[in-house]
Amino acid sequence: MNPVDNYKNVLIIRLSAIGDVLRTLPAVNAWRKCYPETRFTWLVEPAAASVLEGHVALDRVLIFERGLFSGFLRSPKRLLSGLSSLFRLLGELRAGNFDLVVDFHGILKSGLFAWLSRVPERVGFARLDAKEGSHRFYTRQFKPVNSEFNRVARALAFVEFLGVQVEGPVSYQLPITAAHQECAAESLVGLEKLKAAGPIIALHPGSSPKTAYKRWHQNGYVGLINALVEKLGARIILTWGPGERETVELIAGNLRVPVVVAKKTSSLLELAAIFAVCDLYVGGDTGPMHLAVAVDTPVVAIFGPTHPQINAPYGAPYRLVRHPLPCSPCRKRSCKSHLCLEAIGWRRVFSEVEELLAETGK
Repeated sequence: MNPVDNYKNVLIIRLSAIGDVLRTLPAVNAWRKCYPETRFTWLVEPAAASVLEGHVALDRVLIFERGLFSGFLRSPKRLLSGLSSLFRLLGELRAGNFDLVVDFHGILKSGLFAWLSRVPERVGFARLDAKEGSHRFYTRQFKPVNSEFNRVARALAFVEFLGVQVEGPVSYQLPITAAHQECAAESLVGLEKLKAAGPIIALHPGSSPKTAYKRWHQNGYVGLINALVEKLGARIILTWGPGERETVELIAGNLRVPVVVAKKTSSLLELAAIFAVCDLYVGGDTGPMHLAVAVDTPVVAIFGPTHPQINAPYGAPYRLVRHPLPCSPCRKRSCKSHLCLEAIGWRRVFSEVEELLAETGK
């Protein structure tokens, strides 16, 4: 008997970030496909929760309100509220009667949640792949055969280690509803007013404040967009997330061609619904890039300091543009030169866009 047959009620832990949560979904989907009667609960932080709520592979989503603990020195009430929320969450974890916890995150915080759940069997990464000593909280440890595994492939290998037979193409199955599509349509309606009639291309120039070191330079986007419209007749929509509106407005203001700036989206699934109707997506190594992949939109990814094998798109046609340097890949947020990104010119990206559009028949 396969050991995984015994697991009827499973807690999945992958708290953040958006791209990493997305890249864990195919593994959970594969598990659910093999064991449709198994109950799955996912513990996640608020930023990525909207891609999970209503997902067909999940029975429940639990949210750790991490933000309730920030600023507690200025507001003791905030700390009390955070502690109250934490104790309530721990109560839900312990009342869940889980027979297995799988920690796909592998940091101190996620390991602690696994341990505090009091579930007898807890599986996570072995010492070299776990961070912050989280391996100490697991009763069983998974050691990937390759430390440079693409994160989707690593998650799939993780569930195979548990006994799940992974078959068929990678599947994300985002729970996009008609309401999400209607909200997306409000941004896309502007494309009908453009004179161009070529491919619809979404460009997402921004990133979270913590990952500004991943952003390609604005001049590159300006040159690329002008060429896409003038040479390919492309219809361009600029998308953005929290704190990124100013960036796309600056780019749009320096163009000599008309484009559409997307309206504010209230959830990640609304953003995904925009990408789903596009012929191509262009952007950096960010959560929205993986969101585009998850809806099968071809991607041209512009990589700077991040690892190309670990973080490459997985599941949709893609081209990866990077300028290799002796110091790259790295995670040096304080880098002053950003040469790995500055050295990438718009003509090179345009060439990859043109080739991928031809390859996919767009």
